[in-house]
Amino acid sequence: MCEERILPEPHRYAVCAPDGIPIKDFYKDIFEEVFVFFHPFIKPKTIDFELFHPDTYPSRNDIRDNCEMVTWKQFLSFSGIENFKQLDIGLRTNILGLREQFEDRNAAILIEKAILKNSIAPPNEGQFPEFVMNNILKEITNLGHKWI
Repeated sequence: MCEERILPEPHRYAVCAPDGIPIKDFYKDIFEEVFVFFHPFIKPKTIDFELFHPDTYPSRNDIRDNCEMVTWKQFLSFSGIENFKQLDIGLRTNILGLREQFEDRNAAILIEKAILKNSIAPPNEGQFPEFVMNNILKEITNLGHKWI
């Protein structure tokens, strides 16, 4: 028989809040402030929508100079998605980021249809959004911080 092992508490700097725990509550007493933002969708203006695949994905500068940001609120207005929660669940369903019982296949289908109909790239999962990077860094500098 193997000895029972106990998993240690995850390090707060390296993990996200578990399902059901508000992010600000999870990081209370760890950080002075917690900011949450939604990764925007990307609407190509002067580059080809077909470039938005892993092997040809445009650079941050190409996106900044040749695309426009589509906010979640804007996306809701034409997608048939009801609210941010449904949009979040639909996006996570599309990247296979949820257990089957938590998926929303209908929302995932609505998102895919809206993306294709409007030639909009979905939020880039796992990377800092190109459109907000410079603004966030500028604000951090304005608060007097030299690095993060």
